[in-house]
Amino acid sequence: MSAYIFIIKMNLLTSLSYSFDVFSSFITSFIIMVAGVFVWKAAYVGIPSSVEGVNESQMVTYIIISFFLSSIFVCNVDNSINYKIRKGDIVSDFIRPLNPFFCWLMEDIGEAFNATILRFVPLLLVSAPIFRFSLPGSIEAAMLFVPSCILSYSILWLISAITGLLAFWIIELGNMRIVKNIIITILSGSMVPLWFFPKNIQDLSRFLPFQYTYQTPLGIYIGKITIRDAIPSILLQMTWVIILSGLTFIMWKRAKRKLLVQGG
Repeated sequence: MSAYIFIIKMNLLTSLSYSFDVFSSFITSFIIMVAGVFVWKAAYVGIPSSVEGVNESQMVTYIIISFFLSSIFVCNVDNSINYKIRKGDIVSDFIRPLNPFFCWLMEDIGEAFNATILRFVPLLLVSAPIFRFSLPGSIEAAMLFVPSCILSYSILWLISAITGLLAFWIIELGNMRIVKNIIITILSGSMVPLWFFPKNIQDLSRFLPFQYTYQTPLGIYIGKITIRDAIPSILLQMTWVIILSGLTFIMWKRAKRKLLVQGG
């Protein structure tokens, strides 16, 4: 365990050493967040009450919290795996005493801690007095929001890990990563909640893991998902974590076999 903690610490210290990158990242995130807020404020102009049961205040809160989450949901495991495969360093991960997936996870968690300190906290301090977004409607909603966020991150991380493992079979992973990011942006509800989408897309998304990454915790936060419905939603998140973990394990086993057969 101490080795994994060391990995988190080193990634945190490395990120802190690049002060200009930290500042530019904060400015970029803030500008994009402000643009998103004003787009939704403009969309609600002339609407007397709410759309799909969500009023303007709830939607502004939704988009701000979405940016907060995206600022700390660091999932670079796909890039890490792809880089190691391209460089040939992946072979050493098969013989190391540490589980490579835990190492990659600790690296991303270290960067997530860094993002929390250097992006999330400044964004919170600057945006709170400007937009005055709402807090969760109840203590129960706040308590359910936290585990839902943890499960959301787990799903996102596993999707990225699966994408990275495709590098064992695909020569160039760049386009696949772009496609993955586009699909997540559209179907996760991070920018536009899926309840504004056509019904056929909403029905399809229920059988995919993407809406359980952002829309589920955000829906719980603003009260769109009631306390009664939140428990089944969280159980569905847990189900997807199990499914994606199993798929990751299977792909990793086959990747190891492929590498050994080819003379790794």
